[in-house]
Order: sequence, then structure tokens, then C-alpha cells
Amino acid sequence: MKARFAPNVRTIVRDNLKGEVGRVVKVFGPTRSPYVAIEPRRELRTLAVLGKEVYVQQEWDHGKGKRRN
Repeated sequence: MKARFAPNVRTIVRDNLKGEVGRVVKVFGPTRSPYVAIEPRRELRTLAVLGKEVYVQQEWDHGKGKRRN
């Protein structure tokens, strides 16, 4: 699936009704227009979302990775 930006791996992917579709498993391709591989939820049929627009909810890091020892 082509993306407008590169989301973080394991980010939740949602449909237009804010229902969870799956999670990002891989981001690849050019940095200006990357492609994203999504692992669908187990109970979701893959063909149900094929060709539809999906969304990534913005997540904040809150600086957890920048702590000192």
C-alpha cells in the first residue's frame, strides 16, 4: 500500500469508521513516497479492505527513548 509518509512499525492502522484494520509490519521503498506492508487482524478478511483507504493514528513518543542512564 502506498503511503504519504513513513509510519512507525507496529502502528495501528484504522479504516474510515475508526475500526482497527491491522498493524504496520514493514515500510519500504523511496522515502518521499514509501510503501507500507500491513498485517491484518485475524478476524478481518483481507479482501474486505483491499483497495480501500486506511489511516494511521499519530502516536507521540513522549521522549521515552531519550533518557539518560
